[in-house]
Order: sequence, then C-alpha cells, then structure tokens
Amino acid sequence: MTRPESIENRWDILYRDYPEVYAAFSSTPYQPTIYEQLPAIVDLRGQVIADIGAGTGESSRSLAQYAMRVIGVEREMAMLQQATASPERGPAEPTGYLAGDALALPLADDSVDIVTGLTLALYPPDRYRAFIREGLRVARGLVVYVGIPPGWYGGELYDVIEGFERVDDVVDRIFIEEFGFSHQDIESVQEYGSVDHIVSTYGFIFGRRVIDHLRKVGKTSIRWRFRVYWRA
Repeated sequence: MTRPESIENRWDILYRDYPEVYAAFSSTPYQPTIYEQLPAIVDLRGQVIADIGAGTGESSRSLAQYAMRVIGVEREMAMLQQATASPERGPAEPTGYLAGDALALPLADDSVDIVTGLTLALYPPDRYRAFIREGLRVARGLVVYVGIPPGWYGGELYDVIEGFERVDDVVDRIFIEEFGFSHQDIESVQEYGSVDHIVSTYGFIFGRRVIDHLRKVGKTSIRWRFRVYWRA
C-alpha cells in the first residue's frame, strides 16, 4: 500500500493502518509531559488504573510509574499489537492489556480505582457521554479524561488545520456542564528535531496545508494545551 502524503485528520485510518506513525508521533518528546503534570492534579499513587484507549502503550507505561497496577484497554488490534510488542521501560510496567471498546469496557462494576482516557478520540460527541457513563460504572474512584480545550486541536496550529469537525467546545460542555467534571489546563511543547520528522508525523496526521506551513517556516516544534477533566 502506497502511503499518502497525509490522512487529513482521519484518526480512524491512522490507528488502523499506520500505527507506526502514531507511535512515532506519540513518542516524540513533550516537555513537560502530561504524565509529569497529571499527579499534581489527581493522586495516582497506589491506584489500580484502567487506561482506556491505551494505543501503543505509551500512556499505560507512563501511568505505571505512579500506580500500583495499570490495565491498558485498546480497541484497534494493530495498536494493541504495537503495545504488547513494545519493551517496557524502567522498573514499572502495566499488568497487561485487554482488547475492548471505551463504550463497552470489558471490566466489572467498581473494579478499578481510576479510569483514565488520555487524549482519547471519541467523535461524535455522543461517544464521550457513553465513555463517561462506562467510566463511572467501572471506577470506584475517579474518572480522568485529558483532552484538548476549545481552540487547541492540533496545538498552536489550530488556525492552519483544515478538514476536521470543530467540536472541542461541545466536548467541553459535555464534561463540565452535563457531567460536572472539574478541569484544569496544562501546557507542553513537543520537539520533533527536524522539519522532515515533523512533516512525516504531525503533518501526515493534520493535513497538506499544515505540511506546507511547516516547510515554509521551517518549524520543528508544536506548543500544546491540554485540559484535564476529573470526577469521582
């Protein structure tokens, strides 16, 4: 299969057909990382965590630095294969991974302390409602979601990106107004190191217009803003 220049914000295609690109994108260093900032907002120490949408396992491995046990749940088999094939880093590692959907978690009621969904894409918006209800069913304690606040999809290049449904404000209202989640914003800078690397990962995901912009200005980093939502 010939790889296209960009998938134009089609995350479903990315997860299914290009898990290696997602792995390269998600493993490009953030400073500071979400995982370094999250423990200052919610207490992860000694907790049993179900990490929903574990992807290639980066989030599960990172959470395992703090938690007693992490169960990574992932729907896409290509991503799950990447996660289980990846060598664990450091002394902490997740207990394992389960194949499962965020909207029908393969876990019993009140079976874990915390349910996390870290940058978990669940369009259309009704899927977020279903995820929240499932998380509240499974968690004895907190449901924690890390997403993108309005106006920050794709980070600082939001205004350059085309071809996506701008629903961040809808998702924000679902968490805060409908379900009463608390929230706090955090920021991070992702450094790709070269124009070629940022084009082949970030540009591949976010579109040809973005690729043209990256090449024109010689940009090698992206500033992100994330929004942490949490509720017991």
